[in-house]
Amino acid sequence: MKILVFLSFCLSIAFMLVFGVALWTEDPMYGIGGIVGMIAYFIAYAISGDMIIAPRDFWRLSSWNVFKKKMGYAFSAYIIVTLLAVGVLSVMFN
Repeated sequence: MKILVFLSFCLSIAFMLVFGVALWTEDPMYGIGGIVGMIAYFIAYAISGDMIIAPRDFWRLSSWNVFKKKMGYAFSAYIIVTLLAVGVLSVMFN
């Protein structure tokens, strides 16, 4: 199970990097927004165990379900922060 969690985590980081490169090719301001979103992703993933997962979930749910909850929280933070950063930067510098 740990290998599956590790591979999923690595694939999500690879997805964010590919998306970040796509943002950089469009406009450097969008790329900066993507970097800010990646920072938010790592922060959200790190604190998601304390923020959204109840202590009983660690006992009741499988490790895969706990991981899915953490990834959902981290990806929602990534998407929201990236969109906000791109919007703010495009308004400020265009």
